Amino acid sequence: MDPVTLRDDDLLLRPWRPEDAPAVHAACQDPEIQRWTLVPSPYSEADARDFVGGSDQRWATGKPSFAAVDATTGALLGSFGVVAHSDEGDPEIGYWVTVTARGRGVATRATILLCRWLFEEQEAVRIAWHAVAGNVASRRAAEAAGFVIEGTARQGMTHRDERVDAWVASLLPADLARVLAGAPRPRTVVAGWPEEPVPIRTPRLLLRRYRHADAAGLLEYSRDPAVVAWDPEGLADLAHAEARVRRWADWSSGRGAAWAVADPDDEHLLGGVFLHSVDPEDANAGIGYGLLPVARGRGLAAEAVAAVAGWVFDTLALTRIEARHAVENPASCGVARRAGFRLEGELRQAHRYGDGQLHDDHLHARLAGDPPP
Repeated sequence: MDPVTLRDDDLLLRPWRPEDAPAVHAACQDPEIQRWTLVPSPYSEADARDFVGGSDQRWATGKPSFAAVDATTGALLGSFGVVAHSDEGDPEIGYWVTVTARGRGVATRATILLCRWLFEEQEAVRIAWHAVAGNVASRRAAEAAGFVIEGTARQGMTHRDERVDAWVASLLPADLARVLAGAPRPRTVVAGWPEEPVPIRTPRLLLRRYRHADAAGLLEYSRDPAVVAWDPEGLADLAHAEARVRRWADWSSGRGAAWAVADPDDEHLLGGVFLHSVDPEDANAGIGYGLLPVARGRGLAAEAVAAVAGWVFDTLALTRIEARHAVENPASCGVARRAGFRLEGELRQAHRYGDGQLHDDHLHARLAGDPPP
């Protein structure tokens, strides 16, 4: 494969040159590049010289390797290229972007430029991408370029001598054509989203799928004065409760999930935990919770919420869960804190509650890297 140069306005993809080594060395000192890619860590000047010096060999073996640079200034913006081929011969691309180039769309533009060349000039029929699960920035760039996330390969790649989960995606010519035509991207579901509701067990609880028999307990819950004050939706009758149970038992939208909090022995309803507003783009979601009066005062709500948060971070490609409640609702505040959600501040007149009035909210959040409660 003969080296080529590709250009999109002020973005240039060209073969590596020996004089690029200092810029590569400086770029790869970035902890994020060392965290998410397979560059050596620590990264030495010799590593940089070896990398740029191996460009010709990579081209000769069908793995084109490009320096992404500013076409006007020549400043290094990143590294893009084919890193492997599948058994079917499909190229797999990989990339990193310098700190100063981030947030400017460089990764997406360069990926589109590279993939268009692979389809049009190298007759590729499918292009693969994968990354360590949790590398949200790389995933956003890939999806913006048209890649379709196919799922999470459990322990699907070796990273720093450790088997880790990997996000996997592919790009077909039709996918790229839609991006080039400016068509809206298809709605994506967060990686790892299950096809069916997943039960969770804790030392004292069973969190399970909602059932038709839960409707009566849900109606009872909705009529509790402590709930009426903060629930703007309410339930008029048993039929409405049954409709809500059916909705909560269906996770197919990928935008929300609900667990019935139940006694582990006889599985009767004690309350619920709800994951809502799931956002694959920003890798976050909201969480809500409530218990019937008979189950309160024993720390069960915090136990259930902490269990759901743990499942989310272990299973889904989410990095942040938010919990919001009215400032005047100290019980909900206590649950959030005990479940490991840090209080981040107040949102003024943020939500209209059961009394029809706008109330200030407390905003709590828990991140994937936070220690468990």
